[in-house]
Amino acid sequence: MPKATHPAEVFGYPIDIHSEEAQDHRKRHLCPFDNKECNKESQFIDYPTGLCSVQYGDQVVALHPRRFLQDNTIFLDIADHHFLGRDNLLLFGETGLHSARHLGRFDYVMVKHKPLSSEIEDFVVIEFQTGQTTSTGLLIDALKDFMAGKDVKGASYGFGLNLADIWKRTFTQILTKGIALERWGHKIYWVAQEIVYQDFLNRYQLHRMTYDPSHSTVFAIYDLRRAGNKYELFQTRIQSAAIDHLFDAFRTNLEVPPKEEFVAHLRNKVNKQLGSELRLRLELD
Repeated sequence: MPKATHPAEVFGYPIDIHSEEAQDHRKRHLCPFDNKECNKESQFIDYPTGLCSVQYGDQVVALHPRRFLQDNTIFLDIADHHFLGRDNLLLFGETGLHSARHLGRFDYVMVKHKPLSSEIEDFVVIEFQTGQTTSTGLLIDALKDFMAGKDVKGASYGFGLNLADIWKRTFTQILTKGIALERWGHKIYWVAQEIVYQDFLNRYQLHRMTYDPSHSTVFAIYDLRRAGNKYELFQTRIQSAAIDHLFDAFRTNLEVPPKEEFVAHLRNKVNKQLGSELRLRLELD
């Protein structure tokens, strides 16, 4: 029997919750995690997708970064972990420097300032990495069925998780931003869900990671569990790595096909091109 692959939360509420509040959020396309209209769009529908998370077998996997904003749990945990308290802290979103565009923008920066002063004592950068899907059109089909009133719980819509693409894009950011934070003498927290992070560890053979307070790159890992009429975030572990260690893992475990395989591919292209040119000459003659 195919494993269940369907929406888990739509506009912030589990698909089996049809309370007045849940229905209102779905009708108005509101995200309860930041009290704004959902901003995730799809070419297949004319309203926001509202797909906070999906059921993928026995896992509930967050898809949208706003899903990590629930109750400010992650920010409070990082404040307690790094600053050992929550006083004199400010949080800024989408922050970057025009003079350092290669770094891109940071999702969030948490700043500790002196009491009643703009003088900065310390800061940390926070980046969110959620899951993403393959065959997303099938997931949108599931969403449309649900919004039309169909019970999709337990169904298999056939989409997948695109974990390989996540880390292909994100690892370069981890290295680039990690170098900057290491030189600045500050920390960057990468927030991910267990299923996504475990793939990262497996893909780059990083199973021996623990937590070392001297490291600048920190991984704050969370998961989702059902609690009454909602899913809640909870922290599973905190680990870290030095940039040199991550560079070694990236270089050593990067999947590079044999040169012979690429040459054979080029030979086929050359043969096809020569064949086309030969046919064209015969036709002209």
